[in-house]
Amino acid sequence: MNVTTRKNKRFYYFYDKNKQIIFAYIMMLLVLIVYIVNQPNFFSAYGIKSTFDQLQPLTYAALGQTVVLITKGTDLSIGALIGLANCVAATYMMPIGESLGSPWLGILIVSLLAVLAGALAGAFNGMIIIKGNIQPMVVTLATSFVFTGIALYIRPTSGGEVYPEFAQLGKYIPSTKIPMSIIWLLVAAVCIWIPVRKSRFGQAIYAVGGNESAAYASGINVAKTKLKVYMFSGAVCGLGGVILTAYNRSGSATGCESATMNAVAASVLGGTALTGGKGGFVGTIAGIVIYSLILGLLIFWGVNAYYQSLFKGAILIFAVAINMLDRIRFRKKGASAND
Repeated sequence: MNVTTRKNKRFYYFYDKNKQIIFAYIMMLLVLIVYIVNQPNFFSAYGIKSTFDQLQPLTYAALGQTVVLITKGTDLSIGALIGLANCVAATYMMPIGESLGSPWLGILIVSLLAVLAGALAGAFNGMIIIKGNIQPMVVTLATSFVFTGIALYIRPTSGGEVYPEFAQLGKYIPSTKIPMSIIWLLVAAVCIWIPVRKSRFGQAIYAVGGNESAAYASGINVAKTKLKVYMFSGAVCGLGGVILTAYNRSGSATGCESATMNAVAASVLGGTALTGGKGGFVGTIAGIVIYSLILGLLIFWGVNAYYQSLFKGAILIFAVAINMLDRIRFRKKGASAND
């Protein structure tokens, strides 16, 4: 086998393994071009910031959803968890900071509380799914109402107050024109996803999603892995709620209801399989950008809110259709190989 043939085989293998991600980034590029054409100030400091700000908090909702989808689950409580963390941060930050006499202590403690609340809520989801042997979609749909109810108890109406120092986390890096939203995207991808993906926990996630029986036979604790997945998803959503508070400077129990299905659409657009065992946050980033920019274009073009919902549904159906077609092709390929 000569060098050229080996290179061609490597390229084909890489393309066959990552074609959905490649397709997602090509689609992202096309949508971005359309967006830039319609936004003359895109390359200004304000234009770049407003574009990246659109990705919040979908970035963290999609990260949490991607990990759950890889294990062949679905978390319909993600939007409620972000809303809960948002309400915790916006309601208790100033009182705790004032009682301790330090704004930064208030910011740190409330941020940790919000992330912890998300992790505990995720653990609650995971325990019911595992111990009750109930479908994740059913459990998380039910708990989403519970978490929203808790958030409404904490903050019955939209509002709250945060420290100016905390609000800076939703603006620019000090002394630069680099928006913090870029940093939060990098934190999600580089500081959270990559370490998880390369860990034993990350390997277990894919193994469980690919084949639970085989994962169990290879010594992986399937129940423990699923519990960790839902805890991770909840903690990430908690962090997303904290970051959202820095942008909105207020809290709302119902302000992130659409984040759940938006996260599913972004994850699937990025190549994460609904059938589990395939996908990742690298592709999901493209899905986040595609979904957010399309919604931004609809607003810019003055499309009626009712039709925006229609487009959202169409995007989700399109993403699921691509996912299913790839799955059918994979099955046919496997059947041909066995003949």
